[in-house]
Amino acid sequence: MKKLVIFTAILLSSVFSACGFYPYGEDVRFYFLNPKNFSYQAYSSFYYSALSFEQNSEAVNSNHDNEKLWRKYCDNKVILTDISTVLEDFSFSDIQENSVNPFLHYLYSKKDIEAINYLKFAKNCEYFNTWQDDPWERNEYSAITKRNDLLNKATVLASKSRKPEFKKRYAFLAIRLAFYNKDMKSIEKVYGQYFSEDHVNSVIDVWALYFKAISEPNPALKNLYFAKVFAASPAKRFVSWQYFASKVPINDVLNLAKNEKEKANVLLLYGLYNPDKNLENIKQIYAENPGYDGLSFLLYRELSKLEDWVFTPYYSLFSTNDDYWGSDSENENERKILERSDVDRAYAKQVLEFIDSVDLSKVENPNFWKYTRAELLFMTKKYTESLNQIEELERILPAQNLMRNNVEMIKALNLFANQNYVNAEIPDAAKEIIIKNKDNKHFIFALGRELEYLGNTDDAALLYASLIRSKDDYNFVYYKSLKNSHHTFGTYYVDYFDYLDAVYSPEQVSGFIDKIKVLNNNTDSFYRNFYSVDQSEINSLYDLLGTKYIRQNKLNLALHAFNKLGENYFNAQYSLWERDGKDNYYSSSKVFDQNPFYHLKYTPDFIPEKEHFRVNKVSVTRKLIEYLNKANNLKEKDRDYYYFLVAICYYNMSQYGNAWMMRRYSVSSAGNYSIREDNQEFNTAGLAKFYYGKALENAQTDKFKALCLRMQGRCENYSYDFNIENTINSSFQTDNYENVRFEQNKYYQDLKSKYSNQYEDMISGCESFKAYFKARR
Repeated sequence: MKKLVIFTAILLSSVFSACGFYPYGEDVRFYFLNPKNFSYQAYSSFYYSALSFEQNSEAVNSNHDNEKLWRKYCDNKVILTDISTVLEDFSFSDIQENSVNPFLHYLYSKKDIEAINYLKFAKNCEYFNTWQDDPWERNEYSAITKRNDLLNKATVLASKSRKPEFKKRYAFLAIRLAFYNKDMKSIEKVYGQYFSEDHVNSVIDVWALYFKAISEPNPALKNLYFAKVFAASPAKRFVSWQYFASKVPINDVLNLAKNEKEKANVLLLYGLYNPDKNLENIKQIYAENPGYDGLSFLLYRELSKLEDWVFTPYYSLFSTNDDYWGSDSENENERKILERSDVDRAYAKQVLEFIDSVDLSKVENPNFWKYTRAELLFMTKKYTESLNQIEELERILPAQNLMRNNVEMIKALNLFANQNYVNAEIPDAAKEIIIKNKDNKHFIFALGRELEYLGNTDDAALLYASLIRSKDDYNFVYYKSLKNSHHTFGTYYVDYFDYLDAVYSPEQVSGFIDKIKVLNNNTDSFYRNFYSVDQSEINSLYDLLGTKYIRQNKLNLALHAFNKLGENYFNAQYSLWERDGKDNYYSSSKVFDQNPFYHLKYTPDFIPEKEHFRVNKVSVTRKLIEYLNKANNLKEKDRDYYYFLVAICYYNMSQYGNAWMMRRYSVSSAGNYSIREDNQEFNTAGLAKFYYGKALENAQTDKFKALCLRMQGRCENYSYDFNIENTINSSFQTDNYENVRFEQNKYYQDLKSKYSNQYEDMISGCESFKAYFKARR
């Protein structure tokens, strides 16, 4: 039987499709609780996650109650692993007097025939203690018959056994065989003879109660039994949870509980079924059984939930709303997502108030409760109080205590967050903690985000950049920017360079470069041990800086940044063919395959290429400045020509051209809407339209003027497409789209009204462009 219960929000958006990956759920969840640092591995199948619960072998394999029972039977003279070998790996024929296994050797040396015979009988039953997987049901009848025989033998052996422990062991074997034969009456009968629900003293009693619970017809009583099994046996927890019927009214079950402990057991299972706020349930368990480790585990789960609810939106800007499908405009706004984390901070305050009200001397593991208090204080932005609680924990926790690592991480987060805007930095007191946890990507990113929120984008970028050097190759931090809008919900980041490319201003990139240069010459051991940015990364950042200035059309500043790199860098990065270091050549997607001043994609060449130069970012920028200077020179006789070349280049720097890499590091056929500041220009070629207009103003022949208008009209259509795509609603009908697009294009209308003789040539295709350009003079 499998029961799926989804316990947390799963983030899905309207842009998520079968065509590509989009992070959600566990991909984006932020958490700092490391379960290995806490003592609740026996509940590991029920750790909080954005997925459904699943059986965790750690919980099962870490439990050796049966082996411990056998060890006690052997006067503690045999180790658990030797017992486990016999129980798990040996067959019937392996149980022999000459066996070298110490467990069997002990039993034979003691001439314990009853124990040896039991082990042999149990091995005979093993094959039948499972569902037979036979799609044709050919062996079903024979299996049932064989189980009945073994069941009857087990009950006889139970009655004849002289030792109480073997009476129960044989009886349990009979019960388990009855279960696989779907014989609920035999389960009830044998259980009633040898076991009692009120006396569950050993693992055999627990296992028998588990099958008794399955056979119980009363739903409330069934839940009570499963709650007792769940509390008593980590190995049976997952299956008990699966059988537990959470829809049975909780009071019906609690009314059958005979004491506070049983009530706490019941409340625990109902609490595990609650994916939402569970504080009231926790309060009830505390009232019934404050020393219950299940209570502490539920608090651990609640803290895990709060980490997701508060930290995931706060640090990643991904929503944890399980109803999110991209239809709610508020859910699409990252600022709204950030604000919603404050709602859950209010709930964190309620949990904190509860912890402050309890008597910590009564709870299991008071230090864990104090740790929880420290993290909740951090969540509720009471940084000084949190640091005070952490200081107490540092005094009382032994140096080898694993919880100290979590304590230190929350300490570092407090130190980062508890700073003033603009004056925030990497605190000295946190540096050792950072070094120790430098491969914990979510922790390092969270520190960076705290600094970014406080205005220190330089150190934030340094922390983000360090993630690419992490030894953890499996976990990635997916995050967004506050600049995202519903138009760009598909935009997320996993690499710091992409984030800086989209979000940082040129001034911030320049500041980061300056910071790196200072740090690379710094003798501070922290920066040497944590992260040192190499020259190749610095070169990429200068490339980015120049690219950002191109986006702002600050060409001289762009050229200055590009000149820092030199021609060799651009020849290696943006040449038509690149070498991989093994004398193999490969084509690059970011190369300039044509000169952007003379060629247009999908358009026959119509401009003679008068100048030949190696095309890369620095040469294009330099030539664009040169041509603009000539075009703007009132004494230049060919101003129309140079304005036209400038327009061609700006056109090619849009997503429609062959020099898009002047503004972007990648383009997509699925659409190129982004949060970069030149998004509209990149999608509409507005500067090209402007300079085609300047060429028109200086044109001297009707044919060349007609060509300029034709090119302006092409850019106008891109602008029209862009505005339509981002303003219309989903019900827009496109049946007459091309006609509407043409009729509203003022440049095409001007072409038709002012140059009617050239109109048909211009509109019918591109074949006449060459003749019309040649007719410039």
